[in-house]
Amino acid sequence: NQEEIDTILEQTEKLDFLIQSLVKLSRMESGIIAVHPEKVGIRQLLEDIRQQFAAKAREKNITLSVCDTDLYVICDLKWTAEALGNIVDNAIKYTACGGNVQIKVEHYSFFVKIDIIDDGIGIEKEEIPKIFGRFYRSLSVADQPGVGIGLFLAREIIQAQKGYIKVTSKRGKGSTFSVFLPIAKKE
Repeated sequence: NQEEIDTILEQTEKLDFLIQSLVKLSRMESGIIAVHPEKVGIRQLLEDIRQQFAAKAREKNITLSVCDTDLYVICDLKWTAEALGNIVDNAIKYTACGGNVQIKVEHYSFFVKIDIIDDGIGIEKEEIPKIFGRFYRSLSVADQPGVGIGLFLAREIIQAQKGYIKVTSKRGKGSTFSVFLPIAKKE
C-alpha cells in the first residue's frame, strides 16, 4: 500500500543522505577533499545558500534573510557553501514554523565573520562543545531526522581553510553560529 511505499522511500532518502555524508567525511579525512581557497565574494556565497534553502524555509514559513555585503574572503566556494549550508539546514530544522533565520556579515581586520542566527530551540551550554563531535546528536532533537555529522563536517571544512566556528546559544531563545574566514582585500 501507499503508506508502506512512502515509508520505504523516506528510509531510502535517509540512507542516501547518510551515504553521501559518509563519503564526504571519508574524503575529508583521507585528504581527497582538496580545498582550493581563492578570493570569493561573500554575496555570491550567501546567494547560493539562499537559493538552496528558499524552499525549505518556505515550507516552514521561516523568514530566511541574508544581508548584502561587498566583502571578499579567501575560501573554496563549493566547500564553504557546503559547510554554511549544513549550519543553515540545522537552523531551519530546529526553528519552529514562522521563525527567523538570518545571515549577517561583520568585518574584522584579518577575518570576516558570518553569523547564522536563528530563534530556534537553542543548545544547552554544556552541549555546545559536543555538537561538533562526529555522530553526536542531542537527546532534545531525537525526533528530527539526521545523522549527526553536518556540524562535524562544517567545522572540518572551515578549519581546512584556516577559519574557525564559534557558537553562542540560549536554550529556547535560539543560537548563533559564527563562521570566521580569512578576509581578502577588495582590489
